[in-house]
Amino acid sequence: MSVFVQAARLALCSLTAVLLMGAAPQVDASFFVGHWYGVGEPNDPSVSYIDSYRTDGTFYAEFRKCERGEVVWHQTETGTWTVKDGVLRMISDTIDGRPEVFDNSYTIELALGEEFRARLHEPDFLFLERRIPKFEFPPCYVGA
Repeated sequence: MSVFVQAARLALCSLTAVLLMGAAPQVDASFFVGHWYGVGEPNDPSVSYIDSYRTDGTFYAEFRKCERGEVVWHQTETGTWTVKDGVLRMISDTIDGRPEVFDNSYTIELALGEEFRARLHEPDFLFLERRIPKFEFPPCYVGA
């Protein structure tokens, strides 16, 4: 194989990789409807959570932290969600049933099958969530 052909193939592969990495996947909002489980928050990698996205554009989320097999912290959150131009936006309206507003945007890096990855804009943090069949945490002794 000539040096020119090898260089052309390398350049094409490099360009393809750059285009794939730079483009946010265009995901239909219906992909997110359902229950999603994840572990890790920007300030605490041991917090686990379930996000439940509903077809009406509302969400319900629960967070918890386990230590030595026991729940030591628990929080709930409700609000609205949208997906537009590769960005998942969640605006909370209550935390633990009390009015409180947070507006967070996440760049969707992957949305495929039973998994999605979304990067919080500020602070920079990658969330990995897996679809689960029902809104149910695993027991604390299993992990987070």
